[in-house]
Amino acid sequence: MKPSLLCILLAAFLSVVAAGCGRSPESADSTVETSTTASVQTASYRQGSPKELLAAVFARYRAAASYRDDGRAQISYRNGDVTETRAAPMRVWFDRNELYLSTYDVRLTSDPESLTAWIADPSSDNFDSQVIKAAPIRGRPTTPALLSDPILAGRVTAGLAGPPPQLEWLFSPDPMRQLFQGDHQFEFGSTRIIEARQCRCVTVDAEGQRFQFWIDDRASIIRRVDLPPIFAPLSPGMSPQPISLSIDLVGASFDAPDRAPKIEHLPQSPKLLTRFVPLPPPRPSRTLGTRVPGFSKSSNDDKLTMLLRVSGADDAESESIGQQWSEAVPEQLREQVRIRVLTDRDAEVAESLSLAPGGVALIDGDGVIVWIDDEASAATLSVMTNVMADVLSGVDVPERLRSQWSEQVAMYDRARRELAAPVN
Repeated sequence: MKPSLLCILLAAFLSVVAAGCGRSPESADSTVETSTTASVQTASYRQGSPKELLAAVFARYRAAASYRDDGRAQISYRNGDVTETRAAPMRVWFDRNELYLSTYDVRLTSDPESLTAWIADPSSDNFDSQVIKAAPIRGRPTTPALLSDPILAGRVTAGLAGPPPQLEWLFSPDPMRQLFQGDHQFEFGSTRIIEARQCRCVTVDAEGQRFQFWIDDRASIIRRVDLPPIFAPLSPGMSPQPISLSIDLVGASFDAPDRAPKIEHLPQSPKLLTRFVPLPPPRPSRTLGTRVPGFSKSSNDDKLTMLLRVSGADDAESESIGQQWSEAVPEQLREQVRIRVLTDRDAEVAESLSLAPGGVALIDGDGVIVWIDDEASAATLSVMTNVMADVLSGVDVPERLRSQWSEQVAMYDRARRELAAPVN
């Protein structure tokens, strides 16, 4: 799914669910002892209002000495006649002074000795095997302390459903404050069996958006959160369609664990740092600066050629795509650039250019590949407009890109050395 869609989903979710601290939950009648010395309210929809029930449940999380789940964030949408579902881990394991977090591609452990975090992303060689090794968090952790590294926080925030709400419920001094403010409407919904447990739904209508919390009444624990449907295109140019988003807190429990969690291995040859260093961009394409195979220049034709690779488009769709991009090119450059759409019939040509489906390449008048981007977008066109102007004014863009990349790699290596964690 495109990052733009994930951002749309995140924005809607964070408007309420990841809002943050403030108001104290109201009290309920009866109490149940946790493994701490504090007493907390039991969650019972048989007494009190749905608002009181939800407040009591969050108080239960805030007082818990232990909690664990195998949570996952999940989206579902229609793709033609098929319903497709995508899921990502959103697992939290907490016991007194130890925490393990596995959310999207972020892995984090916090214990009395240190905070350790890494990114499980094979496409970037696990973020170049960078591993944060930081001082331990004293006392009960807080979300800002756990996610103080900006890159780490960014990876968690940019996922399907934003940061794990379990962190808010467990570690905020006043969980879900904004949910209980304003004119939000709380109601009891239906019941449902989730993991062989009867769960009562509390719905919250907040500023035109409905959230559903499925609460296991006996355990005073949330087993599922349904978020408002989002209307967004699955890819650029498509019509918006409804997309559902939920968080399934599989195996959620406040019981003290009888064993340590299964923790993934660190990346091979880990680079221990005090914070993450942004990765340099990928090496420029091997075809950059090379001539298109079989290129034959027409006399007195110095036009640039923009090649767009699309997949699954028929002739009419290809023509429409080409027309749209032609109209998007700034008027002062339209007479100096031609646009050609490469379809599945042109796969061999595209492969010879190392041009992936959805990608775009720019060819100068001599048939030299001067610029490539693997994902054509509005941002791509903005950059490519500047590249066109540079090429037409005689700039050797491929050589400039290679030189810039070498400088960025050198800066990355220098920053990594400066931020190396002390070795005990």
